[in-house]
Amino acid sequence: MTAFKQYAPWYDLLYRDKDYASEASFVADQLREHGAHIGALLDLGCGTGAHALEFARRGWHVTGVDLSADMISLATERTAGEARVSFRQGDVCEPGEERDFDAAISLFHVASYQTSPIRLQNMLMTAGAALKPRGILLFDYWYGGAVLAQGLETRVKVVEDGQLRVTRIAQADHDESRARVQVNYTLFCEDTRTSAIRRIEEAHQLRYWFPFEIEPLLHDAGFEVIGNYAWLTNEPPTSRIWAAYCVAKKVGLP
Repeated sequence: MTAFKQYAPWYDLLYRDKDYASEASFVADQLREHGAHIGALLDLGCGTGAHALEFARRGWHVTGVDLSADMISLATERTAGEARVSFRQGDVCEPGEERDFDAAISLFHVASYQTSPIRLQNMLMTAGAALKPRGILLFDYWYGGAVLAQGLETRVKVVEDGQLRVTRIAQADHDESRARVQVNYTLFCEDTRTSAIRRIEEAHQLRYWFPFEIEPLLHDAGFEVIGNYAWLTNEPPTSRIWAAYCVAKKVGLP
């Protein structure tokens, strides 16, 4: 079973506090700063389409790709009536028919769901195949320095929407020798009117990365590295912030 198979219906509720609009504005500014102006944008690992919709509202023509059919269904529903967005189901590590894109993005740690160097490099090559020469790629990831400095802990999140209450417990198993984390999610989805509770369990495999690992993979995939930064800043990655992002420019075929 793919990650998010059972989790997908509750995904948007659990992340309704995420500021997709501000993130899209920041990323769009970074793309523009590095030479990618409004045009065709490939969203690798698009999830339920929240980022894609925000980019479309800013004038981009967005193609989203995601492995989960459930996520693609939710994304299509979210963006109904928005002509500048389309989606397809597919593995971000396998190039599709997309070509001549001005920019590519992969947000909300999709790169960390690629748990080996070969998987990450394949994702980068998918982006490279889709981009025009000098096209810009921006993706975020779990920064290893912060993961190791802060450690892992059990986290509990509770959200309510009308008569629905969802409690999510996230427990992590750390395989430091392979820089991997298995996040074990347990969701209790409660109808507060009837007290009926549905329990869902799902395990997600992720890998944290360091810039020194990412940069050779980008080079081999035909990119020039522009830089690695702490998320939503122009500063280097820091042990205080788990999320980092990388910007690269396509310079040729690998």
